[in-house]
Amino acid sequence: MEETREELQQKVAQNRELMTQLTKKNDQFIFDINKVLETSQLEEEKKVRELNTMLVALVEGQKTGVTAKQLYGTPTEAADAIINAPEPAPEMTFGKIMLDNFLLLFTILSVMVSLFGMFSRTNQQTTQGITAIVLGAASGAFSFYLIYRYVYVYDKPGADASKRPGFLKTSGIMALSFIPWFIVFALASFLPANVNPVLDPMLTISLGVATYGIRYWLKKKFRFESVMFAKR
Repeated sequence: MEETREELQQKVAQNRELMTQLTKKNDQFIFDINKVLETSQLEEEKKVRELNTMLVALVEGQKTGVTAKQLYGTPTEAADAIINAPEPAPEMTFGKIMLDNFLLLFTILSVMVSLFGMFSRTNQQTTQGITAIVLGAASGAFSFYLIYRYVYVYDKPGADASKRPGFLKTSGIMALSFIPWFIVFALASFLPANVNPVLDPMLTISLGVATYGIRYWLKKKFRFESVMFAKR
């Protein structure tokens, strides 16, 4: 997540305060790191953020006698770790989660409906129309967002796992979250054909594949983090 200017200024001030708490050896350690970083093209924001993490660890380590070398190796190794540190994943806002969930569900529903239409011996009109698929993907995206918001958000690194609901409460949240999805998707199938046309199965599959391609591009471009099938 990118730091705001105010947050960055707060970290700069905190870094200065932490520097005054360092032992002479740790102060020299940071000095040597800064000499290496000055020769790099490291962005100031990343430098401030990574040094803040390091300074906090050094100050805490001093309380138990843990040295900078034990934590980070040599100054050169520590500087290389800062320079090559991966950028943190962007914050997944409500809009980003909804978009990612929608694109994935639209892909899945499009393929499923199309395959049913191609292999079913019944009339093509028994399959879902394109509007129903869109509404199903949108309502499903919201259902999965609710599950993430009230359950799986506590599985993320750094989250307070003690606040994660227990098995019974989790089951109840999931059941309630899926109800709107099932209701909307079911009712959408009754929409008249003029607002819910059934497309040719191959066209529907093509739309699903194109949607998945857009989702793949967004994840690569903006590093979207999927919350539907994230590792628990």
